[in-house]
Amino acid sequence: MTSTQPRHQFSARDDLLHDVSNSGPHARESLLWTAPLPSEQLLVFVYAWREAGRRWGRFLFVGGPDMTRPEFLSFEEDAAFSGDDLDDCTVGGLHVRQPEPLRVAELGFTGEELDLSLRFEGIHEPFSWHDNADGCPDWVADNRFEQSCLVSGQVSLHGRAIDVKASGGHRDHSWGARNWNMLQHWKWINATAEDGRSLHAMIMEVKGQQLINGYINSDGRLCPIVHARAEAELDDRLVHRAVSGRFEDSAGRTMNLECTYAAGWGMPIQHLVLNEIAMSATLDGVPAVAHVELGWPADYVERLCP
Repeated sequence: MTSTQPRHQFSARDDLLHDVSNSGPHARESLLWTAPLPSEQLLVFVYAWREAGRRWGRFLFVGGPDMTRPEFLSFEEDAAFSGDDLDDCTVGGLHVRQPEPLRVAELGFTGEELDLSLRFEGIHEPFSWHDNADGCPDWVADNRFEQSCLVSGQVSLHGRAIDVKASGGHRDHSWGARNWNMLQHWKWINATAEDGRSLHAMIMEVKGQQLINGYINSDGRLCPIVHARAEAELDDRLVHRAVSGRFEDSAGRTMNLECTYAAGWGMPIQHLVLNEIAMSATLDGVPAVAHVELGWPADYVERLCP
């Protein structure tokens, strides 16, 4: 596993629950796991959260070739939680285990149309947005970690059995405030190549300014991104069909991304539309898989795309 010496070190305790009672009206703790499977034309997306230290929710969807409808969707905004902490718990039927803190997470879910058992294994140490020059804005979180992963396990969708073998994926964990109202537009980009190099980038437009977060992971070094450029080829519904980007980290290294559409879903969240897409990709020419999310205000999409 790649290591580095970031300014913000996480402990095993950070893979567990946090007290967000002082984080204001938008207090939230959330966990995300994503497994893009472009060769199968699927995107597996799992998200769980706790609002203000009390109410739990979770949703799980599998996107396919048609952006207008998911292949599977299960959503509970008032989900039952059982367990002592995040190392072994169940949220609305989603079983979460973290047998190796900051390194391994295991998910299990059984339903009429979807069964999954997936293991997410980090390929580098968790990365904090506080290590970026723009920091972790207080309306995003008190802190959060992002981690490129290799995903293995099984997915059974409508009776279709899929073996997942060391495929690129991503997970994150955040705690504190989460005020979506601040965002005008953003590009959340995660990609992992066959040779182990990976990329995480978040490019946000906020109050007329651009904020950049993320890292480059390559050759055993994990370094914060300092410059990022990403361009998307959009269809008539502002769905990204291709994305290209160039990124530079604090060590002066660059990484180039090219990716094309495979599967996804346009997910409505509050006043936003989040286009979540699994993409076939390359990182510096090396075959990779990517999950690229572009977020838009829903009314903006409707005005441009009646």
